Amino acid sequence: MFGNFFLYYLCIMYSKEENKQLVLEFWSEFKKYSKRKRKNKWIMQDTGINKVKLKFEFNEIFARVGIDIIANDLEKRVYYYEKFESLKNILETALGQEMIWDLEYPVNDKKQMAKIYLEKTDVSIYNKDAWNAVFEFFYKNMKIIERIFNEYYDFIKYAPDYGSN
Repeated sequence: MFGNFFLYYLCIMYSKEENKQLVLEFWSEFKKYSKRKRKNKWIMQDTGINKVKLKFEFNEIFARVGIDIIANDLEKRVYYYEKFESLKNILETALGQEMIWDLEYPVNDKKQMAKIYLEKTDVSIYNKDAWNAVFEFFYKNMKIIERIFNEYYDFIKYAPDYGSN
């Protein structure tokens, strides 16, 4: 309980501009960290599948790395979710841990998406001492997610019902 209050306090302690600068600093540092370890940029939005995004998230409560399926059409969302679900054993074995699978992750009151992710708690973007642990968490896990995504790209992308998406 005290930890949550402390995080809330840190959050309001910074002005909107300071928050923005801190977030930019984190992503800039992560970009440098990634460049030292790999030649290519992360796939992220450029998956080649309009409704599927690979995603990093970091805030005052958690860090997440995973896959977002952003489709308003429930049938299409379920289709891609089930494609990844059929790769669940491959993904989780390679990652060495279970992922969180949520077909109906709320975006807002009227919209949902599917979200498949790993989460690291007890970290905060406001604690710069935690950044290296988050860099490692992001790098290690996204590298594996991207590899499997690329390896099974055709399987994920092409479907008899939807054609090329």
